Amino acid sequence: MNFLDVARGAYVRSPPAVRRLLAPMLALAPTRVKFGATYRSWRSRIAMAAEDPIYAGQFHLAALRALLRKAHAGSPFYRDSIDQALGPGFDLSTLGLADLRRLPVLSKDILRAAGTAALAVPIAQLDEASGNGSSTDKPFRFYLDKDRSAREMAFVYHVWSRIGYDEDTARVCFRGFSLDATGKRLHEWDPALRELRLSVFPMTVDDADAYLDLIDARGITYFYGYPSAIELFCRHMRVLDRVPKRPVKGMMMISEPVHAHQREIIRSVLGNVPLSCFYGLSEKVLFAEETPGAPGSYAFNPLYGLAELVDAAGEPVTETGKEGRLVGTGFLSTGMPFIRYDTGDSARLVELPNEANGQRLRVEAVMPRRNVDYLVTADGGRVVTTHLVPDGPAFFDGIEELQFYQDQPGEALIRYIPTAGAAPACAARLVETLVNRTNGRIRFCLKAVDRIAAGRGGKRALINQQLDMSRY
Repeated sequence: MNFLDVARGAYVRSPPAVRRLLAPMLALAPTRVKFGATYRSWRSRIAMAAEDPIYAGQFHLAALRALLRKAHAGSPFYRDSIDQALGPGFDLSTLGLADLRRLPVLSKDILRAAGTAALAVPIAQLDEASGNGSSTDKPFRFYLDKDRSAREMAFVYHVWSRIGYDEDTARVCFRGFSLDATGKRLHEWDPALRELRLSVFPMTVDDADAYLDLIDARGITYFYGYPSAIELFCRHMRVLDRVPKRPVKGMMMISEPVHAHQREIIRSVLGNVPLSCFYGLSEKVLFAEETPGAPGSYAFNPLYGLAELVDAAGEPVTETGKEGRLVGTGFLSTGMPFIRYDTGDSARLVELPNEANGQRLRVEAVMPRRNVDYLVTADGGRVVTTHLVPDGPAFFDGIEELQFYQDQPGEALIRYIPTAGAAPACAARLVETLVNRTNGRIRFCLKAVDRIAAGRGGKRALINQQLDMSRY
C-alpha cells in the first residue's frame, strides 16, 4: 500500500481545521508528487481502454476473476455464497462473464447482516464509511480500501480532461461544505487542491455578488459541484446582470442528476459551456461518464466495475428502452467486495455490454435512489420531472428557487422564493403552466418561503417526495 495513495485521501477527508494547517505545506509539493505513480498508471490504463475495446474487455474479465478469488479466499460470507452458486471447487480463474449471473443479487440488508464476514482483508486495512439514508433507506455502513483515492481520482480526472480541466487548474466548488461550526464562514481557498470552496446554503443574491468578486480575483474558469447549486448561482448572476470576467471554460457536475432546464439556464447565462457529468456511488462500485453529445446517456467504465441492468425478478434487461435496476460488481475497492450489489438506482437500457464496445453498459434516464424525481397523480400514475419542468428559463421568471413537496397522490405543494420585486402573477403563471402540462391530474398549491430546505451538504432536491414510491 503506497503512502502517497493513502495520504491524499486522508487529507481530503480530514476535518477542516487539519486541512487548513496542512494545506500551505502541501501546496508547495509538485503536482506529480501530490497525485503519485498509482494515479498516473491508472490514467494510462483508462486512456488505453477508451481507445482499445479488446484491452478493455480483457482487463474487465481479469479484474472480475481476481475479485472473486480474493472474496473466496478472504471472506467467509462470500466463500459460502460462491460455493453455493458455482459449486465447491469451481476454478475461479476460468470464470466467464455469464457465470457471474449465477450468484445472488445482494441488498444492503444482506450485507448488513453479514457484517465483518463480508470483508476479504483485516478491518485495520480499511476505512469505515456510510451512505446517506432517506425516509425509506436507513444509513448503510461499509468499508473501503485506504488507498482507493488515487485510483478513483484517475477515473474522475479522465472524465474532466475531456473539457480541458487538469490537475494544475483551479476550480470553484459549490458543494455546501461546513466551513465552520457557526456557519458564518462563506468561502475558503484550499491551496493544496487549488479549490475555492463556497457555501451554497442559503446562497443569497448578495452572496453570489461576493462570490463573483472572489472568482474574478483568482481568475477561475472552471465550476465544480451540485447542479442545483450551480443553477441557483446562474439565476443570481442573471438578477445581478453580471458574469465572471474570464469566460467559464467548463463545469464538472456531481452527486445529482442534471435536468434539461438546468442545462438551459446555464447556457442562457454563460453561453454554451461544456458540462462534464459522471455517475458514481459512495460504495465505489460503478462509475459511468455522460456520452459526449448525448445528454443524459451514460456509459459504465469496465475498468472500474461490472454493471448490470435487471428487472424486478432479477433477470437481465435485454430490450432497448426498458427500465431496470442497476446492479454492480466493483473492482476499485476490494477489501469489502461488492459482488452483484443492488445499488437501488434505476435506468433505461441503451446498449448492452459487448466485445465491440469494450464491455460498456450504456443507459439513460439514470434515477439515483435518493433523488426521487416523480410526482404521483390522483390515479396513481407518475409524472417525471423532465416532462414537468420546461427547458426554457422563462418558466422561472420571478422565481428565485422552487421545490415540489408531495405527501398525497394528486396534490403537490410548490414552495418557492420569489425574486425581489416579482409580481404575484409570476407564481400564478407557473401553476397554470404545470396544470396544463399534467392535464389537470395534479392539483398544485403555492407557498412563498424565505428558504428552500436542503439536505446534507447543501443539496437541493427539486422534488421532496414523501410518498412510498414502491406503491406507484
